[in-house]
Amino acid sequence: MDVISKYNEELIEDLKLDQINILDKQLMLPSIKHKWVARLIHTKREKNDLEKKKKSLREEVFKKFEANGIPKGVPKVSIKEKVDATKTITDISSSIEDCNLLIEYLEKIEKILSSMTFDVGNATKLLTLEIT
Repeated sequence: MDVISKYNEELIEDLKLDQINILDKQLMLPSIKHKWVARLIHTKREKNDLEKKKKSLREEVFKKFEANGIPKGVPKVSIKEKVDATKTITDISSSIEDCNLLIEYLEKIEKILSSMTFDVGNATKLLTLEIT
């Protein structure tokens, strides 16, 4: 199961509200928000680490080409394209794209949870009015 599917199932549970659990959800909402924001920050850090790794690998491989002597008539741009086409670099690029998608998803979750604060507050007020 991929991460987004796993997170989606977990989010469905975090967003479930009914008259029985609404007060519990209201009290748990800060910790639920924290969990999702922590995942967002973790994913952003992972993306940054991947970008640094990609950059250093590109520089390292290019320096090896320069050390061995670049054949005459071969432009540096062509060599950089070859380096970018290596499996290691393409795998890292793919992981960065996955991180970007996950970051976008987690940012949307954060917005949902921020609006949920108002929704739960309003629902709690309605329940209080119904009881009185």
